[in-house]
Amino acid sequence: MRSPKLRNSDSDLPDRLPEFLRPLFWEVPIYKVSPRRHMSYICVRIMEYGDEQSARWMLETYGKARLRKWMLEREGRGLSPRTLRFWEVVLDLPHRTVTRWIRNQEQLQWNRPNPSTKQS
Repeated sequence: MRSPKLRNSDSDLPDRLPEFLRPLFWEVPIYKVSPRRHMSYICVRIMEYGDEQSARWMLETYGKARLRKWMLEREGRGLSPRTLRFWEVVLDLPHRTVTRWIRNQEQLQWNRPNPSTKQS
């Protein structure tokens, strides 16, 4: 029996982003953003600020399994709690795991030193 082809391997990825994603990457020349080399940058931006069309493109380009693995490796870093909850459902992420990521983010925010207070 033949093994199924690995979907969404790096060789399957497009060289450039589609033009409709340009508004999400306004601060860089879009032709310099590579779906192969800049997956984290692209996915965080689309997950946090993208619309349905951009989310569909991301899911079709990278595939749910790859996005799920990427999200688990990053532990949700760079995404808001609201965004994490949405993608928890879409990517079938473990609820308790996502809750832990959100709690860890909240603890990090509270444990940061206040830049307005000068330490002697």
